[in-house]
Amino acid sequence: MNAIPRARQQGFTLLELVVVMGILAGFLAMLVQLLDMGITLVGSGESAQVMADRGDAVARVVERDLRRLRGSQPTLEPAGGQPRLLVQQLPLGLPARSGAATTLAFSLRSSAWLSPDEEMPLREGMIMQQARALADSDEPGKVAEKYQELLASNPPRGMGVVWLLAWPQGDPEGALMELRRGTYLDNQLLDAGPGNAADPLQVAFPGGPELPSAVVLQNTTPVARDVLHVEVLCWSQRTRSWTSTGDDGAERTWDSARAGWHTDAALGPVFRLDRGPESLTDATDDVFPRALRVALVVAQDARQAPEGILAEELTTDAASLRLVSADRFPGAEDGGFVKVGREWIRYTGIEGNTLQGLQRAQRGTVRASHAQGTILRVGRTVEFTLPLAIGRDDFNG
Repeated sequence: MNAIPRARQQGFTLLELVVVMGILAGFLAMLVQLLDMGITLVGSGESAQVMADRGDAVARVVERDLRRLRGSQPTLEPAGGQPRLLVQQLPLGLPARSGAATTLAFSLRSSAWLSPDEEMPLREGMIMQQARALADSDEPGKVAEKYQELLASNPPRGMGVVWLLAWPQGDPEGALMELRRGTYLDNQLLDAGPGNAADPLQVAFPGGPELPSAVVLQNTTPVARDVLHVEVLCWSQRTRSWTSTGDDGAERTWDSARAGWHTDAALGPVFRLDRGPESLTDATDDVFPRALRVALVVAQDARQAPEGILAEELTTDAASLRLVSADRFPGAEDGGFVKVGREWIRYTGIEGNTLQGLQRAQRGTVRASHAQGTILRVGRTVEFTLPLAIGRDDFNG
């Protein structure tokens, strides 16, 4: 009898196993790559959203204060106690003015409407100082009696002064700034040392003996940090375009009293509507802008990887700069702004790891050399235009 053949055992050959493993390895590599791309995109999206939120938060702070600016109406008014607006580019940190080139930064001082929560503490503090000075005796009862008398005769007015200015934040490279705010009553004097007091709206250039920088620092508080740039442009009766740099462009500085404070180009931008010192007490020729254009640049979170790093020293006369790597540099390929230390630099394009066509000392900064390894900052820019109800043109030609 013939034996029944045993059924042939089925299975994979070694070649088939190798092919399947190769296919699985390819799918796994593709999956890892997609996962890495997803994580990178999520991280970039979260970082961009954080920067957008910070930029919007700083913009809201600035817009809130600009919306409460107070100006005179287009009528003939008596001189004295008139609202005033001062937009300036002042030396960053308000050092004593030596005439040497220095980084300029935003400052805005203006008459403004104050909320009760802002006015009451200021008013009560000022009245208490007056009560101590006017009381016939140092006895607490006499001072309290004089305080109540002055309080009753000085009702709240809802008017005062607001001061916004950029200030060095103190990082090692000097790139970061904080935005500080001070609020004061009309005609309030700041203690500037023994026998010296100053009205913050009546000092042409803060930082000198009349109003030292330490006094400004003491009488302002930070409202935003990690700011790279603040700029406010003013639309005057001559303005036809925000971007024009000619006679029809926006004003980079403003003095509503037109008092001759902004006529020297060596001290900052010139105010083209200025009339001279005799205009200080003439309320009939005051001018206020029709609108303000605000540009803010906020830095990315310091915990993120740097946006760029200098691969070699950047000298003061260099027309290009080389990055360690431009793979994830967030700047536009067709040009834009970068901040290196305190200096803003404009570039016209990117070639490999090199930024080409550098235009140095932009945005009021000073040309400087920068060491290898210095961080480049691009930040996020937020811009908005705010029409003003206080606009007033020149009625004297």
